[in-house]
Amino acid sequence: MVLGKRLKGAFKLVMAAIKELKSEQLEEFQATGTIVVEGHELHGEDLRLMYTFDQVAGGSAQFEAHSDAQVLVLLDVTPDQSMVDEGVAREVINRIQKLRKKRNLVPTDEITIYYRSHPEGDYLDTVIKEHKDFIFATVKAALKPYPVPTSKEVLIQETTQLKGSELEITLVRGGLCQCVGPACAYVNLKVCVNGTEQDGVLLLENPKGDNTLNFTGLVDAVSCIFGLKNSKLTIFNGKTELINKTDLLSLSGKTLHVTTGSAPALINSPDALLCQYINLQLMNAKPQECQKGTVGTLLMENPVGQNGLTYQGLLHETAKVFGLRSRRLKLFLDEAQTQEITKDISMKNLNMKTVYVCVIPTTAEC
Repeated sequence: MVLGKRLKGAFKLVMAAIKELKSEQLEEFQATGTIVVEGHELHGEDLRLMYTFDQVAGGSAQFEAHSDAQVLVLLDVTPDQSMVDEGVAREVINRIQKLRKKRNLVPTDEITIYYRSHPEGDYLDTVIKEHKDFIFATVKAALKPYPVPTSKEVLIQETTQLKGSELEITLVRGGLCQCVGPACAYVNLKVCVNGTEQDGVLLLENPKGDNTLNFTGLVDAVSCIFGLKNSKLTIFNGKTELINKTDLLSLSGKTLHVTTGSAPALINSPDALLCQYINLQLMNAKPQECQKGTVGTLLMENPVGQNGLTYQGLLHETAKVFGLRSRRLKLFLDEAQTQEITKDISMKNLNMKTVYVCVIPTTAEC
C-alpha cells in the first residue's frame, strides 16, 4: 500500500519526523527492518535509505555514495582530463558518422576522412591528433589532415563548431593505400608445363576496383607471362579446375596451378605473394582512360626472378596503371613528398613499399 494512503492526514507530520531521524535510529531500522515514527510503525517497504556525501569545501573531487547492507561505497566521479578528451574525440566520431548517414553511406563503403581544425594547434586539433587510432578503430576509415588530394572524389563536406574551434570534415571515396600486402587482388601461379616449372603472380585488378580480370583474360595473361602461347592450359585451384564462370576475385591470395591437363599433386601453397611488388597511391590528379581507382600495385618481377623492373619501367608502368601515359610523373616514398625516388635508387629497396605518385602540371595548368 502507498504510504500516503495508509497515513492519510498524518503523512506530512510523519515525513517531517523522518527527515529529523538520527543516524543511530536509521542504523537500528537498517538492522531490524522496522521503526516507529510519530506512533506509526514503518517497515522496509515503506522507507528506502539513501546516502549522500558532503563534498570537501574547495576540493575538486566529487563522490557518489551507495550501500549494500553494512558496506558503504564512495565512488569518485570526478572526470579527469583524459576522460574529457575522450569525450571530445567521441563527439568527432559522432560528427563523422552523421555525415556518413547524411550521404547514405554504408559501413562497407570505402572512404577516407580528411579534417581541418581551426585554429591549428588548438585544443580540438590536439585531441584529434592524440586520438587518431581511437577514431580509426571506431569509424573503420583512415583519418588524415587537410589538404584533400585533387585525385579524390569528394562525397560530402561539412563545417561545424566544436569546443570553440571550427571543424571541417570531408569524406572522399576510396581508402588510402595502407595495406599489409598488395593493394590489388592477386593470385600466385605455379606453372608446370612441358617438364618446366615456373612461379609468378597475376593481378586480378589494377588499379584497385578497375580492369577486373575474367577467365579468358586469366588464360591469356598466363600464356603471355610464361611464354606458353602454343600450349593448351588447364588451371586448378587445388584439385578444382577453373571454368569460364569462376569468380576470380574470390580466389584472391590463393595459389593456382597451371598444367597442360592433369590436376597437380597437392602441395603446400605459399602464404604471401611470390613476386616482389610495390603499391601505388595517386596523389594530385584523377586517373584517366575510364579508370576510377587511385590505388594500384606493380610487380617488380614476373615470373619470379625474371623481367626485373627498372626506374624507367617504374615510371612507364605507373603512368599506364592510372591511364596517365602522356603525363610526366614524380614518385615519392612519403606522402609529404620529401623523399623523391630518382634513377639512382636501388629498386630492390622499394619491395613492399608504397610509392606516392604526383603528376607534374603542364604549362597550361600552371
